Amino acid sequence: MGSETLGEALGRWRLLRGLSFRQLGKLTNYSHVYVWEIETGRKPSQPEFVAACDRALAAGGQLIAIAARTRTADGDGGDEGLGLEFPTDWLEGIRTVTTLWRHDAGRRRFLRDAAFVSSAFTVPVKRWLELVDGPAGTADALSEPPTAGTVREMTRTFRRLDNRYGGGQIRSAVVQYLDTDVAPMLRAGPPETLGRGFLSAVAEMTHLAGWLAYDACDHGIAQRYFIQALRLAMAAHDQALGAEILAGTSHQAIFLGRAKPAVELARAAHQTATRARVPALVAEASVMKAHAYARLNMERECTEALTEAETTFDQADRAEDPQWISYLDEAYLAAISGHCFLALGHREQAQRFARRSLDMHPGYVRGRLFNTLLLAGTHVLEREVEQTCAVGNEALDLASTVSSGRAVTYIDGLVRQLQPWRTDRRVKAFAERAKMVTAQG
Repeated sequence: MGSETLGEALGRWRLLRGLSFRQLGKLTNYSHVYVWEIETGRKPSQPEFVAACDRALAAGGQLIAIAARTRTADGDGGDEGLGLEFPTDWLEGIRTVTTLWRHDAGRRRFLRDAAFVSSAFTVPVKRWLELVDGPAGTADALSEPPTAGTVREMTRTFRRLDNRYGGGQIRSAVVQYLDTDVAPMLRAGPPETLGRGFLSAVAEMTHLAGWLAYDACDHGIAQRYFIQALRLAMAAHDQALGAEILAGTSHQAIFLGRAKPAVELARAAHQTATRARVPALVAEASVMKAHAYARLNMERECTEALTEAETTFDQADRAEDPQWISYLDEAYLAAISGHCFLALGHREQAQRFARRSLDMHPGYVRGRLFNTLLLAGTHVLEREVEQTCAVGNEALDLASTVSSGRAVTYIDGLVRQLQPWRTDRRVKAFAERAKMVTAQG
């Protein structure tokens, strides 16, 4: 079935499930005529339609993968599925990721308009977990050619800038570096000649590019970078980095309100981190599970995951950790715990953890902004309008120096939470200032 077209695959799955065009149309909220046109090849498919069919037919991501492969084979034009595939062939994988960099650097419209597709992670996670049964690997154990050191140092520099100024101000620089400097090196030979250390370094920077896109709320692009970073980590056999990437995808899914996929992604991260024997990563995966469970109002599961995270983190030898996880500390875990209790409506616990989360490294300006907004949100639960506005204004002071789409989303959310007191002069003043700050960001 390797050469099967999307229309052929769609017809096969539709008949396998015993559905007519009209029945599949009702399940996907598309007309039966449109389903017929896609199946017979009379119209090009859209990622949202393919994702809807994949879910309705329980195809396990196969339709998404076929659609992505078809678009890649068609060349640069109209390649809306670029980056959603998880190629098993090395050359195809390199062609996919380097084309993604090139198109993103060129600001191709289809990427700017790309939608987030929850089911797109199905195949990548399945293929990744097959690797978990193989030999364990971490970045520290990999060979490090000189090119790997260069890429890692650039990544560290970009990461520091991201933490200080937000993803919006540096994303284009990261993408340009990947396209101009890294792509030619990546095309230079097969994985065994490039070195696992180099591939791991490229995967790390690709993951950072995805994180920057996520911070800018370019969620469709971020998802594609996360998938391709996982593919590169697989080529490097770097399970620790793979766990970090999967935890990042769970983080994004939680932000987008996709709690159920977030649980599955966090579980995959946990399984991978356990296999890699990096306790700090196990703790990170556990708090991601906890946050997703909190969003699902599954309090017992949330509490168990938080307990596991705290216990595991206390036992971690941080001197053995990869450098890229240095951000994960007590303040980070406290912030996620605060979000969990806030989602569950436990005001005192949420506020206690929110305060604890502010005991953090001064270099993480965006993180302090998020944690300050978290604290403000706990004051809303307590109906403390004056405190909410006071802490909210502290957050706005930080937001004026940071370019982050996520920050804008959180600030807008705090303003909405204050709507019951919208006639209060303090709330009016805060809302007006928030509008000005977010307009600039």
